[in-house]
Amino acid sequence: TVLLKKCAKKKIYLIITEGFRTKEHQDELYAQGRTKPGKIVTNSKGSNYASQHMWGIAFDIAIKYKKDLYDPATIKKVAKIAKKIGLAWGGDWKSFVDTPHFYLPKWGSTATELKRIYKTPDIFKKSWKKIVTRDKGLLLWKATSKLTGSHLRIPKGAKVEVLFVSSKSWYAKVCYKNKVGHVNKKYLK
Repeated sequence: TVLLKKCAKKKIYLIITEGFRTKEHQDELYAQGRTKPGKIVTNSKGSNYASQHMWGIAFDIAIKYKKDLYDPATIKKVAKIAKKIGLAWGGDWKSFVDTPHFYLPKWGSTATELKRIYKTPDIFKKSWKKIVTRDKGLLLWKATSKLTGSHLRIPKGAKVEVLFVSSKSWYAKVCYKNKVGHVNKKYLK
């Protein structure tokens, strides 16, 4: 959401068109332009776990307005903003240039390192779990502003799925018992 907000300040309104992909969805996309009608949109089969989307570290965008949907100049502006907040851009790739694609650069421009360390996306997702360490537990806030109220209190020792950790603010975005919200990141281990 940081990218969407920063782009909106520049009057560029984005839509997230793809995020996490299951093996089945990745295989459907791979079939496009090969065994099913359509244009080839990926070189990664679901069974080989080569797509960054399958690991939850990538997303694709489009511009909100149909006339600008994949406008190269606008997407380059988005890429410049994305890089300033620490994302990497598929438009910088030398082969299979993917301009609507953005990803977390920690793992490189491919899923090779993730596959080497974790083998499968399911094993990688288990590494997203953290434990609440605060004696009183943690409030799960509805938004990054504590004025919005809280969903519930997460008890000490509970496991939460970490979706995002802010590097510039107090919070981590987590999922607990199918509720998504924000907690104080310093009380997660």
